[in-house]
Amino acid sequence: MHQACALRREGHREVISFSPKVFVPVTRLCRDACGYCTFAKSPREVDSPFLSPDEILDIAHEGAQAGCSEALFTLGDHPEQRYRVAMTALEERGHKSTVGYLAEVARLVQQKTGLLVHINAGILSADEIGLMRRVSVSQGLMLESASTRLCQKGGPQYGCSSKQPHVRIEMIAAAGEQAPSDLLQLPRSVAVSHAVEERAGR
Repeated sequence: MHQACALRREGHREVISFSPKVFVPVTRLCRDACGYCTFAKSPREVDSPFLSPDEILDIAHEGAQAGCSEALFTLGDHPEQRYRVAMTALEERGHKSTVGYLAEVARLVQQKTGLLVHINAGILSADEIGLMRRVSVSQGLMLESASTRLCQKGGPQYGCSSKQPHVRIEMIAAAGEQAPSDLLQLPRSVAVSHAVEERAGR
């Protein structure tokens, strides 16, 4: 942490910047079922598995008019791997995966509104990271904990394969390995949460 702070001061002194974002919940379905999550819903709790391109554009236009410069795409992790209704909805739009649909609507938002797209899409393969590089200015990933205890039976991440710490750390590493040979050099934010640690001292 001290080293990170030193690098920040060296590069930016004490300047703190921010970019106004409009929140675009592309889908609230998720393959995981984290015990603390208030974002994800079941199919019966939503009107549609995914926001349509028109709905996404409406939100983006409202954000642009309000002075936002970025569209923050939030979504559950690969919901088509858990819910047939999500897979069907994607197929009806000509896609095999949520990431494919994300690429379509991210391009659309940039072309129609001028907003820069930031994507929080969960765990991605190397090819998916590369695809997202081409339609967004940055990507984000949450590392809730480095402890595997949270994934054990009775823990808030039990049964959530994408929340295994090594899976998330490996993706962070994979994204970094792509950067030197990728002309797009995409910035990536990694949020580290301490809110779900079991108790002090662990």
